[in-house]
Amino acid sequence: MKKRALIIGAGPAGLTAAYELLKKSSDHEVTVFEETDQFGGISKTVEYKGNRMDMGGHRFFSKVPEVNAWW
Repeated sequence: MKKRALIIGAGPAGLTAAYELLKKSSDHEVTVFEETDQFGGISKTVEYKGNRMDMGGHRFFSKVPEVNAWW
């Protein structure tokens, strides 16, 4: 029987959690819930007056080597 994982939020953290669970274990059924109709959390591209702009965090920073290895 597969274990069920419910992840709330499809931002970078939620998507990484889902990815890691699926990559490391074949006995997980993963469902990601997102409040909006877009993935990415605060990191996204929006269009305004014909221009496309990247919003959200433009830089990733961590002092944890294991976290930096993902990026």
